[in-house]
Amino acid sequence: MEEEARKETLFRTKIDREGESYDEFLDSLRMEIQNQTNSHLKKMLEGAHPADIATLFRELETEESLYLFRLLPSEEQSYTLIKMEDEDLQKFLEELSIEEISRTIEFNETDETTYLLSYLTPEKRDQVLSRLNKTDSFEIRSQLGFRESSAGRLMSKDFATAKLGDNVRKGIINLRKKAKEIEDIYQIYITDEDGVLKGFIPLKTLFLTPINTKIVKITNYSVYSFHYDTDQEEVANSFKKYDLVSAAVVDDLGRIIGRITLDDVLEIVEEEASEDILRMAGVSEDERLATPILQSVKRRIIWLNVNLFTAFISSTVVAYFEDTIARIVVLATLMPIVAGLGGNAGTQSVTVVTRNIATGDLTFSNWWDAVHKEVIIGCINGLVLGTITGTMIYFVKGNMVLGFVVGSAMLVNMLVASLIGSLVPILLKAVRIDPAIASSIFVTASTDVCGFFFFLGLATLLAEYLV
Repeated sequence: MEEEARKETLFRTKIDREGESYDEFLDSLRMEIQNQTNSHLKKMLEGAHPADIATLFRELETEESLYLFRLLPSEEQSYTLIKMEDEDLQKFLEELSIEEISRTIEFNETDETTYLLSYLTPEKRDQVLSRLNKTDSFEIRSQLGFRESSAGRLMSKDFATAKLGDNVRKGIINLRKKAKEIEDIYQIYITDEDGVLKGFIPLKTLFLTPINTKIVKITNYSVYSFHYDTDQEEVANSFKKYDLVSAAVVDDLGRIIGRITLDDVLEIVEEEASEDILRMAGVSEDERLATPILQSVKRRIIWLNVNLFTAFISSTVVAYFEDTIARIVVLATLMPIVAGLGGNAGTQSVTVVTRNIATGDLTFSNWWDAVHKEVIIGCINGLVLGTITGTMIYFVKGNMVLGFVVGSAMLVNMLVASLIGSLVPILLKAVRIDPAIASSIFVTASTDVCGFFFFLGLATLLAEYLV
């Protein structure tokens, strides 16, 4: 890690030290690529962190990026591919030959190799796997068989183990063998003779213990593990909750088959957060800046059609009170206030509840606490805002009844918004639908319909005092 940080600092200070801006550096780089001065290009990239090289590729044309990529040593190529954005990676892998891909993945751990191969077509993937040795090929194929977004796909199959009956000397020997192929080791996992996970030993404890000591005497049996089919979001939440740095992955019999480390989880946290934000807006989590226009339209238009249907329901409610609006025109100017604030209140409740579901703080055992809290908050906010709005309308319009109608409608609508906003995500979760996808649509429809109905209905009842 220190070496990576050093390289990153070298690359970032390189441009300033040579007295040129980033744009000037890019222009120079493009010129050297055009002239194919390979020795100078290698010098320009010397000391560059793979993440910075991957970022640099985004500024260049695909042909230019490929030319630079092929000048890098195979080990740096493998790390650079891992750091690339999804859409850039897919384009890159389509252009690289089977030979080039096979050469680069030799330096990756199994989880990284699985990640890269998931972007290949089945035919190209099989060709790459056929070039690996039988053991590595079997492990990668079996990992690709796990469900996407599961611990099995997230894990690395590179880990160090020792048996309960071994001594510390044997444990250290096993660790040294694995250290040659593992980037980060935090602990050694302890199993029984059948490979069933029993515990772990931190490296510090292992190295400070006399070498003839039995492993069983220093094993920590409070080991945290995940079943291979555990959802990656649950994995990320557990890492945060229990301050984990590394955790084992086990099969149906409790045998260790892999490990997940903190750097894997950080990527998942970012990915899950992005998904939730996009889904709450009715946008596919796969959409990126480079996504083709027609593909983006296809993904978005489904939920926009749902919105259109709910908008027709709201307009039907308003149409039912056309006569009242025609007699009391001022109602038309006040309707957006009632619906708008109700919608905002509902969105707040949806966001809070959906977030708590995602973090695991809200479950089916304590759902009523969340609903009860949101309803109370909605009631208080409705009273405060309804009173303020009603008072302002009284002073502006000079009609106390009109102020009462608007204030009451806001109170009821914000109460409904909080209730629906807290219940809908829980109900969607109960029927195995992601709450982030459709909650906001149902809440907006509910607040519009209820807000308009109560506001215009109350105005109709009190019409003689509003004219």
